[in-house]
Amino acid sequence: MKITFKDVDNGNILNKWELNPSQERFWKSKGDIVLFSGGFGCGKSLTLVLKAITLAIKYPGNFILMGRKTYPELRDSLIKQFFINCPEHLIQEYLKAETRVIFKNGSEIVFRHLDTMAESELRSINLGCAFIDQAEDISQDVVLAIIGRLRLDKVPKKDRKIFMSSNPKLTWLYNDFKEHPKEGYDLIEASTMENSKFLPDGYIENMMKYPESWKRQYVYGIWDKSLLSDNIVFAREYIEKLMEYGKDPIKTIEELEIYKEFIPGHRYQMGIDSAEGRYEVGVADEKQKSDESAISIVDLTTEEEVAAFSARIPPDILGEKAAYFAKLYENEANRILIIPEMNSIGVALINKLKEFDLRLYRRTEEDKIMKVVTEKIGWRTTSVTKPLLITRFQERLRLTMPKIYSRKTIEQFKSFIFTDAAHQSGMGAERGFHDDRLIAVLLAFWQPGKIQPGQVISPMKRDECTPVNSMLEIHGGKLRFSKTLIPQLQIEKRWTIN
Repeated sequence: MKITFKDVDNGNILNKWELNPSQERFWKSKGDIVLFSGGFGCGKSLTLVLKAITLAIKYPGNFILMGRKTYPELRDSLIKQFFINCPEHLIQEYLKAETRVIFKNGSEIVFRHLDTMAESELRSINLGCAFIDQAEDISQDVVLAIIGRLRLDKVPKKDRKIFMSSNPKLTWLYNDFKEHPKEGYDLIEASTMENSKFLPDGYIENMMKYPESWKRQYVYGIWDKSLLSDNIVFAREYIEKLMEYGKDPIKTIEELEIYKEFIPGHRYQMGIDSAEGRYEVGVADEKQKSDESAISIVDLTTEEEVAAFSARIPPDILGEKAAYFAKLYENEANRILIIPEMNSIGVALINKLKEFDLRLYRRTEEDKIMKVVTEKIGWRTTSVTKPLLITRFQERLRLTMPKIYSRKTIEQFKSFIFTDAAHQSGMGAERGFHDDRLIAVLLAFWQPGKIQPGQVISPMKRDECTPVNSMLEIHGGKLRFSKTLIPQLQIEKRWTIN
């Protein structure tokens, strides 16, 4: 398919382009909201610009919004691309201070950076269509607000819509366009290779020098859950390592996925993240919007997740489940410690847990007015304690690299990002994703004090780990390994003594 701009006075060709197959599918899409996702250099931004110019020419008096997240991005990319490709004779005036282009037929294109665009600004305009470049950086609320402004009746419904481009990332776009596509949402995916004949010499050769995981995303344009967000909280190398541990449970009891059974003498902890248990009737489980209640059980002796559970159940039933699961991982000599999150709905959970004979985590709180220190059950998540919980697990990843076996939990690590959403205390699940199992794991692994940087395993007891420090003796004021233990020891993980 070819796009040609001609001089209407003399018929001379001013500009022409040949669209690749993906660009053509985007151009002809009948969707109400069209997203062009693909690798670098596959022609996404150019197609947006050409389509916007075409609709400005096609419908005199059209009013079009073109946007990117920040003004520097808008200025250096979208506006620059527009003036390179738009024939000058079509433009009557460019109001630079307003970043507004007025066409000779009365159509207008207004350029806006969408990170600070106020809702009041949007309310005051009627749009014929809108174009958003790098939509993965734009919040869903902004896009929904723009949809509500597509009401310019000079443009017929078939062209009165939003056109967007993005790189493949795990954002709300993935959920709405790929995993659970909404009605009227159309996704076109493209590879950089598809546009190779229009790229500079050596461009693709240089791109192919990057790691395979990067090429999958930014060259091949593959968009699936193997991808990691650029602003993930936990480092990419750790998440990729966790992905290697994912496996099927050895059995399931009352929906509890069991990966390792109870071993006497080991230390177990349970983390619980509770939710309301709201379930949308008639909606498939994977399309439910509400969070699940989650339980994670970990073996602190071997640094691994041994069991995981999640479901949309109310707090009282979750408490009963937790009490039952606890009995699977304790005996009289070794009782499991349960760490429930107690924010909001968690209070109902704790009230239920108190009905059972359980070992519950207790924190101390100081009343600064009454100058009284009290002990309370459960973990309270605040803007201070949430970063602490996350930082402690990051330290554990660095020093001991715990094993997470639940694939569903590992998936939540991929979409756990830095965010400015106030209710997420700076970090939380990307919109359209969940973090209930992840929070349960962080609670289960929570320990105050210093994290030991390594463990030693005796060949005689492969299932039992002993901290390195317990294998050291002091002789003549110097620290050294016990001579009686050295022949029997095997170092399982790297460790250092400073």
